Amino acid sequence: MRRTRWTSAVTWFIAAAVASWVAGDLLLRHLGWVPVLTPWGAVTALVIAGIVLVCGLAVRRVCGLAVRRLRAHERTWITPTGAATTAAAAQASAIVGAVLGGVYAGGIILALVTPRSPAMTHLAWTSVGCLIACLVWCVVGFVVEQWCSISGDGDDDGSSGSSGRAPEGPGAPA
Repeated sequence: MRRTRWTSAVTWFIAAAVASWVAGDLLLRHLGWVPVLTPWGAVTALVIAGIVLVCGLAVRRVCGLAVRRLRAHERTWITPTGAATTAAAAQASAIVGAVLGGVYAGGIILALVTPRSPAMTHLAWTSVGCLIACLVWCVVGFVVEQWCSISGDGDDDGSSGSSGRAPEGPGAPA
């Protein structure tokens, strides 16, 4: 599994921010309203980030011991499927946190460029809170994904070994 690149998360964040701003602006100009945001978006993002963080800490804490036990075919509470699920959840958290953060950033932009009103002030403050929560969710995703990585070499480019070259020497295949 390839690691999530921070540049792809930033790209998704920017794309979601622009799309959200444009959609909000169109709704405001043609229908005269924007969707009302509640703080539940922030609460949900923080709960999911907490779950991913706790699972990631569990994988990180026993990773060395669990890997040794799995290789020795001994019982352990962490299974390869559980570790892979945690890694997948971390990767999804990094991207989804960035996308939803972009949506809330679009709400902030909309609130800042339109004339001041109580509705726009509420939109701005709610969007700021939800954006911060989504950025925490995204960062937790990147950190836990790093913890779930078995080795840092060869994962990103699919090569074997640290240099990507075939082994040389007397025991190497010809």
